[in-house]
Amino acid sequence: MRLLRRMAGTCVLLLPALWIALRDLATRPGHLATFDRPHVLAYLGTVAASFVFWAVLLYGAARRQGLAASLAAGLFATLFALAVGVQAAFFSFYDVYYSHDATIFARSLPSTLFGYLPLGKPRIFAELALAVVLAFTLLVLARRWVRPRPWPRRATLLLVPAVLYGATRIPASFRMWQSTTPDLIYFHGLVSHAYERLREKDDGPKLRVQRRSPEPVPALTASPHAPRNVLLIVQESLRHDVSCNDYVPDSEVSPPPCATPFSNRATPKRFAFQQLRAAASTTAISISNLWSGVAAIEPMETLHTVPLLWDFAHAAGYSGAYWTSQHVMFGSMRLYVQDLPVDHFAVATHLDKKAHFDAGAQDSLLTDRVLSDWPELREPFFAVVHYSNVHFPYVYDPNEAPFQPSEFTKASGKNQEFFNYYKNVAYLSDKAVGRLIDGVRAAESGARTVIVYTSDHGESFREHWQLGHTSSLYDEEIKVPAWLDAPEGTLSLSEAASLRGAHDEFAWHFDLHATMLDLMGLWDEPGLLPFKRRMIGHPLTRPGRTTAPVPLSNCSWLWECDFRNWGMMQGRMKIEAREWDNEFHCFDVLNDPEESTDLGEAACAPLPSLARNLIGKMPVQTWPTGKDLLWGPRPAASAAP
Repeated sequence: MRLLRRMAGTCVLLLPALWIALRDLATRPGHLATFDRPHVLAYLGTVAASFVFWAVLLYGAARRQGLAASLAAGLFATLFALAVGVQAAFFSFYDVYYSHDATIFARSLPSTLFGYLPLGKPRIFAELALAVVLAFTLLVLARRWVRPRPWPRRATLLLVPAVLYGATRIPASFRMWQSTTPDLIYFHGLVSHAYERLREKDDGPKLRVQRRSPEPVPALTASPHAPRNVLLIVQESLRHDVSCNDYVPDSEVSPPPCATPFSNRATPKRFAFQQLRAAASTTAISISNLWSGVAAIEPMETLHTVPLLWDFAHAAGYSGAYWTSQHVMFGSMRLYVQDLPVDHFAVATHLDKKAHFDAGAQDSLLTDRVLSDWPELREPFFAVVHYSNVHFPYVYDPNEAPFQPSEFTKASGKNQEFFNYYKNVAYLSDKAVGRLIDGVRAAESGARTVIVYTSDHGESFREHWQLGHTSSLYDEEIKVPAWLDAPEGTLSLSEAASLRGAHDEFAWHFDLHATMLDLMGLWDEPGLLPFKRRMIGHPLTRPGRTTAPVPLSNCSWLWECDFRNWGMMQGRMKIEAREWDNEFHCFDVLNDPEESTDLGEAACAPLPSLARNLIGKMPVQTWPTGKDLLWGPRPAASAAP
């Protein structure tokens, strides 16, 4: 009987880690089967560590009486319920475990413990509740079958701190492979969060988007010209000058006349906007401008409480959807989108558990998912498809590369080869976009679906001494393709005339936001009036245009910039400054599309003074950024040449 009791007690001590390992095996068998030998060994090592960790904690909690036993029981139950419950709930939501990437930019410790998950959702609550029940069941079993002896019990008092410390020091695979048990990934993430908070005032994490708490939107009555759905397609890092913005006939030649021949052929009757610009070249800021209609220079509270397009659509009875190949663990983007009122929701890790952290999942997989879900959409709907692969380091296929010579290189002498490589990346992504449009138009609901297309920002290739994006507000980074494709009968004659008239007029993402509200029949809704007061744009479906100055910035309460730059634009006149500048540069983008001749501040008056009042004062070293406003000013930096 003593031997049987000891065997039963040993089994009980092994149960916590056994549950975690078996649950992980049942949760992601296909992913675990892809592990190569190094990742298999790494995973087995963390399984062993997990067994030691939980066995020691549960052994310390098995004593029935005493303060130490109560403390040990509380420690075990809390850690087990959090690690097991949060990871199971998080995986049920994102198809990936909660890790360092998901915690590093979070600002609230209590919310971080629970993964910032929407606790009100039944499946999330159910997973957390199950973990709590399991934790107390294991405690009951341990106190029934485990009999801690005096010396082992005393030794456990020393082992508990040791295993707690050890759990924080074990390296964790937390990104593509996640070849670590989920409990240790969870602890690794919490330790990363604590460490980054401690080093925050030095070179710790910058401010990134946080979880939204949108203002309530009253019930709205939609009054569109005709029954219609709205589909917004957002490309990533796509420049205006590599796309077929206007329809180009006979685009099947090789190489094609532009890097977007597939979407070009799919929408021959589209309304193109040749002078549309983003107001930022940072994805998080740009999509906030596009989805909220509110300038990124607004305070943090405004930017995280302002309703987005889905909120207005939902209030008007529209069904919602958001699909993206973006890896939303990047920069806390998940916090910005996870509470959207949508019926269909998919992100990179739903498409591919090994999705690239920067370039996302394959755009072709995103199109597959959207077309699979499309028949389930309830009309009317507002849906967004958000592509990702044109983001550096780019998704490239040598078999789909018509622009040659093409080479992935940052060598200054091979800029054209690198630019061709980028165009081939855009070409491959556009193949997925074209297939999506063809699939939508072939669907029964396609005859009632208006498509709005744009890119979040562009990409620089040494035009103004920069590579990539977020570094400036020159047109190579903010002038983007934009067009609207509407089936016959979905637009009124006046709407079509206004869209046609906007072809060469200056417009911004703020105007696309207003246009989509108008397409949903909400622009004249009285309940929208309090929200419209903060919006910058005007619908392109109506004659009025945005003529007031538009602030441009890559520094925001949504996304603190590593490289500071600001600007403003009114019609054809633009000012911009970067962190080494002591005055604004002024350009006429029609007469000088390459922005090579600085006209001086006076030529762009009153934009420089307006920008100083909105963004800060010159010289640039004193301008506030998100971090300055949060934690006090930085030390003054010397002006670089």
